[in-house]
Amino acid sequence: MNNTKNAYFLIIAAVITWSLSGILVKSVEAGPLWISLIRSLGGGIFLLPYVFKERIYPAKYVLSGSIFMAIFILSLTLTTRISSAAMAISMQYTAPMYVIAYSFYTNKKIEISKLIVFILIFIGILLNTFTTLENSNILAIVSGIITGLSFVFYSYSLQKVSHGNLLGIVSLINIGSAIIYAILLIFNHSAPPTSLKEIGIITISGIFISGISYALYGAGLRKVPMEKALILCLAEPILNPIWVYLGKGEIPHTYTIIGLFFILIGAVIDILFNKDKN
Repeated sequence: MNNTKNAYFLIIAAVITWSLSGILVKSVEAGPLWISLIRSLGGGIFLLPYVFKERIYPAKYVLSGSIFMAIFILSLTLTTRISSAAMAISMQYTAPMYVIAYSFYTNKKIEISKLIVFILIFIGILLNTFTTLENSNILAIVSGIITGLSFVFYSYSLQKVSHGNLLGIVSLINIGSAIIYAILLIFNHSAPPTSLKEIGIITISGIFISGISYALYGAGLRKVPMEKALILCLAEPILNPIWVYLGKGEIPHTYTIIGLFFILIGAVIDILFNKDKN
């Protein structure tokens, strides 16, 4: 029981750290690819010594984790830049909706409590898309959906890497993601950071947000079911826009705030009524 409680605290600690990502992206002028590359490289290199602590396997899930991590960070960064931090983070946490839908499909059975959670999260998504449709920002909607889906597959891959030091696992995933970004930069010459200060901000954030926090999340996933972990992560949408507002003065759209409310209500219902079913 204590191990399970500790696992929940690890995920909460990771979520609090992640919530700082919005203010990071809004604080630098570099292109999304450069931000993602430096951030992943910073986290990967900082944790590199842990790769050699013990053998890490299965390798195929480390590879898939790198791919989905790359897609996730890039789409999250892009959504934050072209829309808002609140929009990006709330779309990230549509992830539980996809997991619930998949459970309906595999179990051939629809549970009423989970259906209610699904509907509430879906309403939250619709409200968020209203905000971006007002500005004809279709790209933000697409990148937001990709953010949520890639976070599901990243979480699944991370959970499947059953052996190895967690800091080492996260290091390899970050380095793999950085390689993918470097390849993409060959074909897309986005704007690099313009100062050492910007490089420093991105690098430090990579160590804590892309490195240590994802190791905490991975440790929690070893004791907590993925759906429950994703639901717990819904605490981040409250914190992220707050940091952005305090740091940059960006006020979320009314529809976005209401959408977040529906998503969080769905999370509360899931935690209260689906405790023993996960």
